[in-house]
Amino acid sequence: MDTRDDFQADQALALETLARHIQWHLKERPFYIVFEDEIERYWPMEKFADSERERQIQAFAESHGWNAFMHKTDFDRTRALFLPR
Repeated sequence: MDTRDDFQADQALALETLARHIQWHLKERPFYIVFEDEIERYWPMEKFADSERERQIQAFAESHGWNAFMHKTDFDRTRALFLPR
């Protein structure tokens, strides 16, 4: 069973992988969209309230020199749009 510390350590490693992925795409285009399935992988709804989830995504973006804009579709699916500052 995972403890909170295990989750945080795993999440930190996973977020660095996500950051490299976003950075690679931002070299090729002016923005990158992370869809709900990826967002759920890194910031699971079962562990984070919507406001905390959005706050953490914003902090993640800022820590890498990006802006993040959150968008919910009509079907209640979340997308995060990452742009360089």
